[in-house]
Amino acid sequence: MSNVFVSEQSVSGAPFRVGAVLDKTFTVFTRQFGKFILLALIPMAPLLLLGLLMGAGSGAGVGLAVAAGVTAIATLVLQVMAQATSLYGAFQEMRGQPFTIGQSLQIGLAQTIPVIGVSLLSGLAAGLGIMLFVIPGVIVMCMLSAAIPACVIEKTGVMASLRRSMALTKGYRWQVFGLLMLSFVIAFIGGFVLARIASGGLVGELLSFAWQVIATAFGAVLAAVIYHDLRAAKEGIDLDKLANIFD
Repeated sequence: MSNVFVSEQSVSGAPFRVGAVLDKTFTVFTRQFGKFILLALIPMAPLLLLGLLMGAGSGAGVGLAVAAGVTAIATLVLQVMAQATSLYGAFQEMRGQPFTIGQSLQIGLAQTIPVIGVSLLSGLAAGLGIMLFVIPGVIVMCMLSAAIPACVIEKTGVMASLRRSMALTKGYRWQVFGLLMLSFVIAFIGGFVLARIASGGLVGELLSFAWQVIATAFGAVLAAVIYHDLRAAKEGIDLDKLANIFD
């Protein structure tokens, strides 16, 4: 059986390197920090209200379980929407072109339904893999990591986006794995530190939400850079040609 993480370098373009992806991600993210935070905050704002309402409620049993379920579903949907709205801005920033919050929201939200479908199927596949054995779940996460950018940028359907991601990540899954693990560690450490600083209460809720927004915005930019660099490595496509899709 072939190793799905086997490394191969495409002759089509520049090599896909973890260091280069991270450097580009931090550069793009910090240059337009305020805009990317707003692009994540706007779709995710209802989560803060839900969190505050749950924190203020004293219910238990079925009511609390239903509220927790609604919050979990809302978190998934709104975080996915936040990622989708940031992709256009990330591409424009990578090629040194201006972008507005309105443009990014319009392009990202236009693909809301297929993006949610991609996220649900990706999460289900990865979750089943982890339940069966951890390694298959990790492999699936790496294989499908470019599905949402592919869905938004190439305007493909759910299954086509998943297949596109599997094709793009083939040969680079170890590198993608490293990037996903690094982003997870950063998000975990930041959340842990904030939890220690503010243990519960309104301040804790606000800090937790703020970090969630920052982590989501950073993850969206990282996903955009991963997708772009995978296409550059495998297909030799440049930023201007890729961004022409939005014109």
